[in-house]
Amino acid sequence: MKTMPRVFLCTVLSMFFNCVSVADELSNNSSDTMTCGTNFISIGDTEDEVLRYCGEPSFREAGRWTYHKLQGSFVYVLTFGGGNVLSIHTQAAD
Repeated sequence: MKTMPRVFLCTVLSMFFNCVSVADELSNNSSDTMTCGTNFISIGDTEDEVLRYCGEPSFREAGRWTYHKLQGSFVYVLTFGGGNVLSIHTQAAD
């Protein structure tokens, strides 16, 4: 009978930590692509490609470009390294 409470406790803890992990992943809002008109921007694309397809960003600072004008109410933040897109993050516009 003593093993039943341990199994139950392990199951509950496992479910809790799995939910925390999923919630953390959802709040991160990272993506592999961003749409600019009919073009897709992907991780690895160059700064020149992003400028050609998306135009000038709303803000540029320290390797981070922010686009407010794309896809309605979302803000996209692109992080660059070595002249290429390293990450694309999406968040709701204020």
